Amino acid sequence: MKHGAECLAALAAAVIIISSSVLAATITVAPGESIQAAIDEAETGDTIFVESGIYRESLNISKSINLVGSGRPVLDGGAMSSAVLLSAGRASISGFDVRTTRHTGIYVISESNLIENNTVSGCLDGIRLDHSRSNNVSRNNVNNNTNGITLYSADRNTIDSNIVRDNYINEESDCGIFLAYCQGNLIENNDLSNNGDTSLSLRSSSSNTLRENRINNNDWYGICLSDSSNGNVIEGNQVLQNGDSGIYLDSSRENNIRENLALDNPRGIYLAYDSNDNLLQDNNVTLNEKGLHLATHSSNNTVQNNTAVKNGFGIYLSFSSGWNLLFSNHLIDNGINAYDLGQNNRWDNGTLGNYYSDLGRIFYVPGGTGVDRHPMAELLS
Repeated sequence: MKHGAECLAALAAAVIIISSSVLAATITVAPGESIQAAIDEAETGDTIFVESGIYRESLNISKSINLVGSGRPVLDGGAMSSAVLLSAGRASISGFDVRTTRHTGIYVISESNLIENNTVSGCLDGIRLDHSRSNNVSRNNVNNNTNGITLYSADRNTIDSNIVRDNYINEESDCGIFLAYCQGNLIENNDLSNNGDTSLSLRSSSSNTLRENRINNNDWYGICLSDSSNGNVIEGNQVLQNGDSGIYLDSSRENNIRENLALDNPRGIYLAYDSNDNLLQDNNVTLNEKGLHLATHSSNNTVQNNTAVKNGFGIYLSFSSGWNLLFSNHLIDNGINAYDLGQNNRWDNGTLGNYYSDLGRIFYVPGGTGVDRHPMAELLS
């Protein structure tokens, strides 16, 4: 009897699964028809295919459905509201050309949605996640908005493989990807360029991972952490040709900045305004005016095993930057390899100093009283 009961339970589960798949419907919307009417008609799990054309309406996706554009239909939200509001969780939107004026292109206030393979332009925020979590925003082209992608009090989202460019329209303090009061997000493998002030900006946001993004040509910073953005991982990014700094920290602590390439910026990696207790490790800073720059009371940082090549200054410590530990760094063919105006900075860990292409027996660091008592010769090829 027990065996028979188990078989009946399994059969009932199979019937439920088959019934669910049978009940899921596909609805097609053609030009001249209303997408919102199809959404209102749909049931949970249904798929709505929207044919190529121009649709002038604002959508509220209030059910867990799949909205799929075929042939890149244009969704023009006008000036009255957001083009798409995702108010139900576990929905998806893909394949659309989203446009609006002075409002958000795709506005997400729910959880576990997929926003994939859309083009979003002409908006205040191209894509905005507001108090929402566990969403996936992937392979979108977000361009010519004021801000590209904004996360506000949004946690554990994935922003992956998007193209985010030219987002600087009509406003100051514009950004490519902007996080405020966010935790636990993954920002990975995005291409960001020419996004006004900063391409990737965190404000009061902690425990996020910024990994393998390619960032260039911004007015100020490639990556900026400010207002106690603490405990983040900034790993494997390329930051090129930005107006002020490749990576900039302002009043942010305990971040792990590793394996990044900062090339051809005024400052490669720049720590300022009480940015303390950070780890800078295995970064490459090349052809910057200052490769690694610690300033304005940035203290107790560890600078380890970085490579600075052909910068004006390889490592530059301003007068108020003290109690930092710097060792095993490779300083090669910089105008001045190391310069220290600060106080009580340690240029060796007691066993290992730094590698210099202009080595003496003891390396007296120009600028102040800094001494590397265990310097090592950099072997040039």
